[in-house]
Parts: sequence; structure tokens; C-alpha cells
Amino acid sequence: MPSRKKTQGKARKAAKAEIAAEATRKKEVIDAHLQRLQLQDTDSCVHGYEPPVEAAAEFVKHFLHIFGQVPIEGNPHGVATAASREKYPEVWTSDGKMTVIKSLFLAVGTNCIVSGDIDLARQCASCANYFKSFIEDIFQQSRPLSLEVDKNIELFMADEHTLVRYFQKHIPCPCLDGKYKEVKRVKKLGFCSNPQCKIPDRMAERSAMLYCQRCRQANYCSRECQEDHWRAGHKETCEEMRNERKAYKSSQKS
Repeated sequence: MPSRKKTQGKARKAAKAEIAAEATRKKEVIDAHLQRLQLQDTDSCVHGYEPPVEAAAEFVKHFLHIFGQVPIEGNPHGVATAASREKYPEVWTSDGKMTVIKSLFLAVGTNCIVSGDIDLARQCASCANYFKSFIEDIFQQSRPLSLEVDKNIELFMADEHTLVRYFQKHIPCPCLDGKYKEVKRVKKLGFCSNPQCKIPDRMAERSAMLYCQRCRQANYCSRECQEDHWRAGHKETCEEMRNERKAYKSSQKS
């Protein structure tokens, strides 16, 4: 009978092999979607993406490869950003290039939904929203990136209703109208802001969630989670989030 140590070692190797296999599969899927967008085929919609794919494809593949290997609690957006800043520093200083990257995430994610690859579509939605937020914060100085953190996480684990609706709102074509009709009866889920929330993935039915009436940014699955988070630190950050939200609202009016 193999020892406990050997059994655990085999389990770790098997888990690593499974992660590597999934990363390879996703890379192949991404390559296929990017190649499709490169084809000059008038019957194939590019969902609003216009610039040559070559200009952004390598960046998107690199970012998604890093992003997909980090669990959500490990801050995949931050890890992938740090890695891509080293390899593609010119992207992070250009509003135009960032906008192209965002639109390519939307195009690839839309294709993923059409082909049924929902998990990869979730990653693309989360990344597209992250880049949208980055542009608004750093280049437009209109909406702080911090206001979108929970939204990025929510999209990473989104139900199909929320996911399809997000892409449908952000692409100029009707390619997801039919799909949205199929999923619009699916209950929407929201992300609980309490890090110590005990429900699976911290996702609860959105219509039943509570929100902080001061900052209007933190959402909770229950009164218990709201009170726990207040004591654990939201009391200190709430005012800052409230001021950021006020500043954003003022900038929208001016």
C-alpha cells in the first residue's frame, strides 16, 4: 500500500496536470476565436471590434493565460496586470490601446457565449469590465477603479442572465438578442461584500440582497453579513467609498 506522503504527492501532480490541461484547452479556444475575428468574412460578425486583431491578440492571450490560473481570492486582475505590465508596458500608458484591448475582450467573450464556453466568457466579461474601469479611472479620471471591484468579481462568477446581458449591453450588434431571450428568466445573482460570507462563492439572489445605504457600493446576502462586515472594516472604508461615489456623480453632472 502506498504511503500517505506518496498518495498526497500523486494527488498534487494530478491537480497540476489538470490545471495545465485546462490552461492549454483555453489557449486553443482563445486562439480559435481570435483567428475567427481575423478572417475577412462578411458573414462573421466581429461584435464591434474594428482594428487589426494582431495588434491586441497577443496581449489578450497573455492576460487571459495568467488570469485563468489565479483563483478569484488571489486577485487575478492584479496578478495579470503586473505580469502584462512587464511584457507589454506600452499598452498600460495608452488610452487608445486599452480601448482596443477592452473591445477585443468583448468580441471574444461574445463568441464564447455563442459557442457555449460560458466559463471563458465569464473571464472575458470580468477582464473587459476591469479595462473599462481602468480607462475611466486613469485616463478619463471620471470613475474610481475601486467602485468596480465587486462588479469584476461578480462577472467572474456570473449567472447566464447577468453574463449575457452584460455583453449584449456592450456590443453594437444584435448577435446575443436571441440568447438573452433564452436566459432572461434565469435568476440574477449578486456578490456579497462580506469576505467572511458563508454561502457558496458569496453569490446570492440579487433581488433579495441588501446594500449599504451610505456608500451604496457594498451589497450583502443578509443582515448578519452586513453587520459582520461593518464591524470587520467597512465602517472605516464606507465614508471613503461614499465620497468617491459623490465625486463621480458630480463629475457626471458637470
